[in-house]
Amino acid sequence: MPYKTFAAGNVLTAADMNAVTADPSTADVATAQGTTSTTYTDLTTSGPAVTLTMVSGQKALVTVSAQMSHSAGGGAAAAMAFAVSGATTLAATDANRATSSSTSEITCSRTTVFTATATGSHTFTAKYRAVSSGTGTFTDRRIVVKPF
Repeated sequence: MPYKTFAAGNVLTAADMNAVTADPSTADVATAQGTTSTTYTDLTTSGPAVTLTMVSGQKALVTVSAQMSHSAGGGAAAAMAFAVSGATTLAATDANRATSSSTSEITCSRTTVFTATATGSHTFTAKYRAVSSGTGTFTDRRIVVKPF
């Protein structure tokens, strides 16, 4: 959905409303994979990823989710976040992470508001890390991006 600013006298059209209420873009990777990396990285099967065209100042809700576990449990954790590449870049960060400290798989998710700082194509890609030593495992990974 292209970002649109209305001025006095502009008329809201059916096309404008359809763009606002459009379905979010989603991508999934079902494969169970793990990492021992303590910095955000791709898994063997990277992603999932979604690419959208956005304009500077436009916002999007970005949700990452997966079934997660960590081999050590306790204070150790598995974390999933997202990075953005393209017109705007953003490294994966703990501020945007979903996390689990369970040794059993549990479904975790996190929703973050992202603001584009440049106009163009933006690719949102899920990234993963083990918060401390051990293996973080991720199954049924999903990313959902809903621009507004």
